[in-house]
Amino acid sequence: MADWQRSWRARLLSLSLLLLFCINLTTRPSTAAATDDQKETRISVKVGVILDLTSELGLLAHNSITLAVEDTATKIDLIVCNISQNDVVTAAEQALDLIQKVKVQAILGPQNSEQARFIVKLGKKHNVPVIWFPITGPSLLPPPSPSSIHSHQGLNCFQFHAIASIIKALGWQSIVPIYEQTEYGSHLIPCLTNVFKEMGIRMFNVTSIRPIISSDLDGKINRTLYQEKINSTLDKLNNMRTHVFLVHMSMDLGTTFIRSAQRKEMMGEGYAWILTQELSSLTEPLVKVTRTLIHNAGLPSEYYTNFTDSIRLKRFMQGALGVKPMDSNKSKERREKEKNFRERFKSTLTIYGWWAYHTIEALAKAVQKTSTDKGSKLRDKILATNFKGLSGINFSFRKEQLDQSVFEVYNVIGDRERIIGAWSPETGLVQDYGKVGDETSGEYRLKDALWPGDTMDKPPKLRIGVPRTNSFPELVNVGNSSNTTKFDGFAINVFLKAVDVLPFPLNNYEFVPLPNEISNANMTYDNILYNQTKIEELDAIIGDITIVASRTKCVDFTLPYLDSSVAMLVKVKNVATSRGILFKPFHWSLWLILGGIFVGATIIIIVLERNKTKEFRFNPFLVYKIDVMESFASNAAGWMVILTSFLFILVLQVYTANLTSILTEGKLKEPSFKDEKEIIKRSNLRVGYQRGSWVRELLIEQIGFKEFQLKGLRSREEYSESLWKGTEKGGVDAIFDETPYLTLFLSKYKSRFMMIGSIYKTGGFAFAFPKKSGLVSHFSNAILNVTQDVEPFRVLVAKSFLPTSIEDLEFQDQGDIETTSLSIANFGGLYPVLVSVAALLLGLSILNPSVIKWFRREKLLSVLSSLNKKKEHN
Repeated sequence: MADWQRSWRARLLSLSLLLLFCINLTTRPSTAAATDDQKETRISVKVGVILDLTSELGLLAHNSITLAVEDTATKIDLIVCNISQNDVVTAAEQALDLIQKVKVQAILGPQNSEQARFIVKLGKKHNVPVIWFPITGPSLLPPPSPSSIHSHQGLNCFQFHAIASIIKALGWQSIVPIYEQTEYGSHLIPCLTNVFKEMGIRMFNVTSIRPIISSDLDGKINRTLYQEKINSTLDKLNNMRTHVFLVHMSMDLGTTFIRSAQRKEMMGEGYAWILTQELSSLTEPLVKVTRTLIHNAGLPSEYYTNFTDSIRLKRFMQGALGVKPMDSNKSKERREKEKNFRERFKSTLTIYGWWAYHTIEALAKAVQKTSTDKGSKLRDKILATNFKGLSGINFSFRKEQLDQSVFEVYNVIGDRERIIGAWSPETGLVQDYGKVGDETSGEYRLKDALWPGDTMDKPPKLRIGVPRTNSFPELVNVGNSSNTTKFDGFAINVFLKAVDVLPFPLNNYEFVPLPNEISNANMTYDNILYNQTKIEELDAIIGDITIVASRTKCVDFTLPYLDSSVAMLVKVKNVATSRGILFKPFHWSLWLILGGIFVGATIIIIVLERNKTKEFRFNPFLVYKIDVMESFASNAAGWMVILTSFLFILVLQVYTANLTSILTEGKLKEPSFKDEKEIIKRSNLRVGYQRGSWVRELLIEQIGFKEFQLKGLRSREEYSESLWKGTEKGGVDAIFDETPYLTLFLSKYKSRFMMIGSIYKTGGFAFAFPKKSGLVSHFSNAILNVTQDVEPFRVLVAKSFLPTSIEDLEFQDQGDIETTSLSIANFGGLYPVLVSVAALLLGLSILNPSVIKWFRREKLLSVLSSLNKKKEHN
């Protein structure tokens, strides 16, 4: 029984397996058929594509779109139209055919804004979404008109905000924009004007270049003439002082232009190039270069072989800077996709290609979310699409255009781009975007770049003029040593310190002696400022240059690094050995007042004593007696004697102290002239000034000297010799110069000369820059930082061998001389006391004693009368 059951179970299992196998065989064909039906029912959409496949950018977009269509699950039929980007009419006609005849549900492209303006309007009219490809990323918005900035153009202008921040961070004050003379290029100037105006950056010699179009190749303009036009433009740019160029061109024109600049050796040291977005590695085209293979140098040219080679465009752009949308997410899947793209299409899948790739993804996602092919709903779904694609880029059309507001700043080195910074509206310019603690302080925020010519020195090299004057080498000293020119002095040291605290690196500059020829050494500072700035193409002039109103017409000055005024220097007469030295401690008026006080006190004492006793006989030595109160019958006279004696002792002590100071320290000096008016009255006297200085005009136009009275002097030794001689011996009787020079002079000849008279205030010593130079504000702030840092500034003063008081400009004027001889005002506090006490004592003594007795009798009678009245009442 058990065996039968086991046999039955086995038979039943076999029958079940056979049944399942049969069912599988019968259902497999139907499943395959269902799969085929599902393929047929898969959502399909027709998409028109309008691109210029002869351009690098158009070909890249087409290859990227093709790859994306293969990778998406949505069936997308591409109808590609290859139309020149310069042919607006044909593009519009083809778009209309795609909409009306082919019945496309969407149109991709074009890459030209003029074509896009017409096609977007057609799409809106027929309810077909149009996604066009501007250089800033795909957009559903129509491009702005050439005459105005579109309200949504801010995203497109962000790259110019980034470029302006770069220029400011590098300390460049002006640039030369070079743009393509198309609608694409015309957007550069309005954006730059608005952005640069906020940052104080100037645009010089704005240059436009018309791109070559297909009609030019048909005989109207051949390529040779077109190349000559580009070369002529480059020659004009090369002859300008500003060698910082901003290039805003399409890839096709930019390739030709950059290669031409490289042949002109304008990609070498001393030049700086900034590339806008389209040239900034959105593509990496291979540039065809014709080379000549010489088989034998002795053979004629027909035996030479020309061959065409291809190298990357970056080889022509060494050291250039550029901005591009941030694209730092490099996943493994992305690298594999880019590798496949490179092997298949022999080009690089750059960020622009990824944008085109993701545009197909966005379109596919939008198609999958809508059950109808109506354009309005499809457009809404496209706007609602938001995803992070294989490239790592956040792709969204919420603002009707791809939001690309974060840019990387790169430096072309070899075949690669080194990222040296980043910019966004929120952070500004930073070295590492998103790095914690990377603060935006407004200072230099870029990593060091390698500039054209394989140098770390930032171009262009600034030319700093230094006046060739050694009258006071402590301030400016230009000397020759072993075939080299040495620049030293306080002004040079201040400049070097200011360079150290600038908000940007400034390591590429050279000092230029002015004038450049020794034969012109007598050239004045005014001539140097007026002429040398233009002739020598200088970026600044530093030295002991005074801020004067007339000079501000040709240059701009920084804030002063040293205060200055004009004063008069004269020879002194040391009166310490004169016959009247014993009378010098007091002014003559004070001697008179003191004599009057003692005479007056004596008279008052006599009056007080005579009122007391008729037998008084005045003894002039009475005031020196110790028992003065016992010697006088009147107490008031005694107090008057004590007061007078106190005054006498005080005056004696002050006199002794002042006389000691005069005899021991020799402070008492008298100027040979008290002020300039005294010299002007005597027209036969001559005055000196520093040769080449603006002080000459001050003496004639403001102070009132005649031209024949003036004599130019050069060195401090000449100052001393001329003053010591005087006018009678061929010298001068006074010298007018600025206080820093006079302070330096007196540090050596202080005992023989002194500054005196009125002070004529000036703007101080400063650095001069060409008009409207943006470096002025930076150096003014730097000078403030240097001069306000007290201790280091004093060290800087000592390093330049200046007197330690030069920054304070200690000045000996007439006030110092008057304090050596004490005047009436020095004893002003005693006069009220003396007068009050004398008046009180004299008044009390003058009162008649009988009057006092009468008051006493009346008071006694009053008291007796009151007592009698009380008795009678009682």
